[in-house]
Amino acid sequence: MRLFEDIEVRPSLLHGDFWSGNVAVVEDRPAVFDPAAYYGHHEAEWGMSRPGSLSDDFWRGYRQHIVEDPGFEERRPLYRAYHQLNHFNLFGGDYLTRAIRSLEAVK
Repeated sequence: MRLFEDIEVRPSLLHGDFWSGNVAVVEDRPAVFDPAAYYGHHEAEWGMSRPGSLSDDFWRGYRQHIVEDPGFEERRPLYRAYHQLNHFNLFGGDYLTRAIRSLEAVK
């Protein structure tokens, strides 16, 4: 698999379940809830993110500190499958089918 061949993967502390329902602004300060923290490649946080799921202001601020590595869109299905398999483990349903489709999309 050559998805990581041309990038340097440095472990970062990740929230693990970062989505719009687990983030807020409280008294003008950011707050995050319900972490499933682990160390991993910073891109893994965004496997399940959808355009528009977080504000443009959020993404502008985030990208001031962390730049997207080349090839992220090719790696995204792999990260998505991780979250889908976790959801299948927790909730069942069609998450397994979704994970298989995501893995089939990995180039």
